[in-house]
Amino acid sequence: MKIVTLTQIEATGIQEYIFGSNNLRQNVGASELVARATSEWVADTLKKLNLPANVEWDESKCELKFLKDRSIAVGNIRAEVIYAGGGNALILFEGAKDGIAKEFTRQLTRLVLERARGLALVVGHAEFDGDVVALSAQHAKLREDMQKWKMERAPDVPLPGLGVTAKCNFTGLPAIGRDPEERLISQVVRHKLDGYDSARTRLHSILPRVRSMFDDFVTDFDRFGEKGESSYIAVVHTDGNRMGERFQAIAKVYPSPQDNAAYAKQLRVLSRAVNQQAMEALRATVDLLMRSCGGKRYLPFRPIVFGGDDVTFVCDGRHGLALAAKYLQTLAAEKLPGACEGEMGDPLYARAGVAVVKSHYPFSRAYDLAEELAKSAKDKLGRRTREGKGAVMDWHFATSGVVLPLKQIREREYKSAEGKSLLMRPVGFQLDGTTKDTEWRTWENFKSMMTEFQDEKGKWIGRRNKVKALRDALRQGPNAVVQFRSNYDGLPLLPEISGQTQLVRETGWLDKHCGYFDAIEALDFYEPLEGKEEKK
Repeated sequence: MKIVTLTQIEATGIQEYIFGSNNLRQNVGASELVARATSEWVADTLKKLNLPANVEWDESKCELKFLKDRSIAVGNIRAEVIYAGGGNALILFEGAKDGIAKEFTRQLTRLVLERARGLALVVGHAEFDGDVVALSAQHAKLREDMQKWKMERAPDVPLPGLGVTAKCNFTGLPAIGRDPEERLISQVVRHKLDGYDSARTRLHSILPRVRSMFDDFVTDFDRFGEKGESSYIAVVHTDGNRMGERFQAIAKVYPSPQDNAAYAKQLRVLSRAVNQQAMEALRATVDLLMRSCGGKRYLPFRPIVFGGDDVTFVCDGRHGLALAAKYLQTLAAEKLPGACEGEMGDPLYARAGVAVVKSHYPFSRAYDLAEELAKSAKDKLGRRTREGKGAVMDWHFATSGVVLPLKQIREREYKSAEGKSLLMRPVGFQLDGTTKDTEWRTWENFKSMMTEFQDEKGKWIGRRNKVKALRDALRQGPNAVVQFRSNYDGLPLLPEISGQTQLVRETGWLDKHCGYFDAIEALDFYEPLEGKEEKK
């Protein structure tokens, strides 16, 4: 290899850039600009500099195409893309960092300024002798340095305007024009809106069947729910579990300079496999929704961030739990490539946070809540699954519109009179034996309870007011539930919880945890899409 330069590119401040507006087109467009900056624009810049590389942009599929048998080690290219997309890129360049690596950086960052104003990139270079230094060790050091550089980076200070200028209605920056609704917009907003068309094109290439059944995906937050039925949206954020450990495992298998080419290849294989599996899970999730939403002009679903283990989508509030569950289950259906050639690793397990909020709830706060819920699920991963392997999900229904930290909300609203937890969530998923034998807090148990409470032919139909009143009894504890049931002659036992005794169905409690509060609270916010499909 001789002297080479490893270049890492990371978009920073993504959360505010993508989710800082309550305008869905801007959110989608901003996310697309982040994706394109570290995929298409990387390929465009390499092509502009006439640098032989291992990638080219496939316009028909809207994705990077990796070319076979091209690498720095072989000597037939000068730039080797190890992975790219989703706001991150890792590229190995021939020669010292002051050569083509920095020229590439200058050209790429100029392109970002021209096409994605407001998007910030942090770029790091590590120059080393590839014949005597391990790429895996250099990569680990560069990741550490990047974290430090991002913390030390001076924040951007936008120019508020010179002379007499009008302010953008969304950002407060100087306006440069108007959007289709005649609102003043800045250059930042203009670029985001321009990015929306590119996002639409890429999404249709990934999910072509949508256009055969619907006019398009929903394009406005107000269109997710049906008028008079639901004014809530669900913001679903998912993230892969233990992904860092997977990449570290590859580094352990390829620790020496002689392994550099193999290390780069395995990073690329794993990264592409994650992206492919995430796309398959997205397709399966959308297919489920399409089978249940016939007759509508617009599909009440919109992916905002997609193309890796980190995915965020928005949908009708009543579909959030079912679609998040479908996504996690499909994601974990196949194993990912392991660190060694021919070895198979664990499935792509992930966690999800589902924030169900009113359509005009501050979107940035809704995303924060979904991310906080995903973290809450991750924190319980070891308790819900064996060896910390599996999928987990947490959710919250923000019916009051009050903006408070999740922990504070749960301490205030989800404790019984005796101080015990009313929550069943976060829940794990029964995926090929990943759930502990004694664990009852599962998605399958929750869904079974919801089915019994909502079954048109079941014992609880027509007792909706009593079910809601049961929620107040659960707050008071087991004795209050027993008394509540005795006050209503003929009230059936509570739905069965797999593996638990009849006592639970009489009292509603399992030691320090309530088994039914979550299901009752979800009655207005959960629609079993599988059930709708079966009735057709």
